[in-house]
Amino acid sequence: MRISTAQTYENSVNTMQRRQQELSRAQSQMTSGKRIDRASDDPTAAARAERALIEQARGETTLRVADASRNAMLLSESALGDATNLLQSARETLVAAGNATYQPAERRALAQQLREVRSQLLNVANQQDGNGGFLFGGQGVQAPPFIDAVGGVAFASTGGQIEGSTSERLPLSMDGEQVWLHARSGNGVFETAATAGNTGNAWINAGQVTSPADLPGGNVALQFGTDATGATTYSVVDPDSGAVLNDAAGTPMAGLPYNSGRAISAFGMSVTVTGQPAAGDQFTITPSNANLSVFDALDRALAVLENPLANNGSVTQAVNSGLRDVDQALGNFQSARSSAGETLNRIDGLSDRTDARILSAQTTRSDAEDLDMVQAVSDFTNKQTSYQAALQSYSMVQKLSLFNYIGN
Repeated sequence: MRISTAQTYENSVNTMQRRQQELSRAQSQMTSGKRIDRASDDPTAAARAERALIEQARGETTLRVADASRNAMLLSESALGDATNLLQSARETLVAAGNATYQPAERRALAQQLREVRSQLLNVANQQDGNGGFLFGGQGVQAPPFIDAVGGVAFASTGGQIEGSTSERLPLSMDGEQVWLHARSGNGVFETAATAGNTGNAWINAGQVTSPADLPGGNVALQFGTDATGATTYSVVDPDSGAVLNDAAGTPMAGLPYNSGRAISAFGMSVTVTGQPAAGDQFTITPSNANLSVFDALDRALAVLENPLANNGSVTQAVNSGLRDVDQALGNFQSARSSAGETLNRIDGLSDRTDARILSAQTTRSDAEDLDMVQAVSDFTNKQTSYQAALQSYSMVQKLSLFNYIGN
C-alpha cells in the first residue's frame, strides 16, 4: 500500500484541526463552568437540567407570591391593630358618656371625640397596600372600598379576597366586608334593644344564655305595664302579634312583678332591666346575626349622645348597647387579626419548603450540567499537549515534499 505525500499532509491537517476543536471546547467549558453547552453534548443530562430549571422557576414564582402575600398580611395585621386601639378609645369614651351627672353639652363633647374616632376607623378601613390596591378591598376595587353614605358606611367592592396564583391559597387582601360590617350582633347569641318610642327611664343589658336547649326560635319582647295597685309589671309577648307567651310549664307570662336590676329569665335567657320603665315601654330580644357594622354601632350611640332631649334612660341604653357592640366588633377584629397571623405562619412554612425545593432543583441542575473543574483542568492540559503534538507533526509533514528533498 502506497501512501502519498498529499494524503499524509491531509491526515496531519485533519488531526490538528480535531485537536484544536477539542481544545477550544475544553477552554469554552472552563470559561462557562458548564459541562453542557448544547443539548447534543449530553441529551439525557440536558433534559434533567431543563426539568430542574423549570422547577426552580416555579419555586421562585411561589416565593414572589409569598412575599406579596406576606407584605399584605403584615400591613393588614398592623391596620387591625390600629383599629383595635381606636375602638378601645371609643369604648373609653362611651364609658365616660355613661356618667349620669353629665349635661347635654358634656355629652356632645364626648360625641365629638367619638365621631373623630369613627373618621379614623374609616381611614384605616380604606388603607392602601402600597401597590395601588386596598388591604380590605375584598376581590379588588379601584376606589376606596368603604363609602360613607347617608344611611351609613357601605361596602363598594365584592366580598371575598384576592389570592395569589400558587398551589397554596395565599391571600393578597382581606375580606373587608366581613371584618368591618359583619360582626355578630348582641351578645353573639341574641340581641336586646329598647323599642323606639320608649318614654321611661329604663334600659336593658346584653343578657346571657342560661339554657341553650330552651332558646326560642324567634323574637321575644318584654312589655311593661301596671297592675291595679299601680305597681310596675311586665309580660313576655310576641313582638309581632302582641300575644302573651307561655313558659315551659304552659303558664302565661303576663303581669309579672318587676324589680329594677333583678334578672328576668325566659326561654333559656336571662336579661336585666334597670330603672323605671313607663307603661307601654317595650324591650325586644331577637336572635343574633352577623350583620353588625362597627360604623353603625358608633352611629347609633352618636345619635343619642348628640340629642339634647335624650333622657338618662335613653343615654344609658345607648351607652350599654354601644359598649356591647364595640366589644363584639373588637372580637371580630381580633379574629381577623388572628387569621392574618395564621396566614403569616403559613407563608413562613411555605417559604421554607419552597427554598428547599429550589435548593434541590439547583443541586440537580448542577449535577447534570456543571463542570468538574479539577477534571476539566486535567483534560484541558492533555488536549493542549495533544494539540501541540499535532502542530509539531504537521510541521514535520510539511518537509516531506520532493522539492524539499531535491533542494537539500
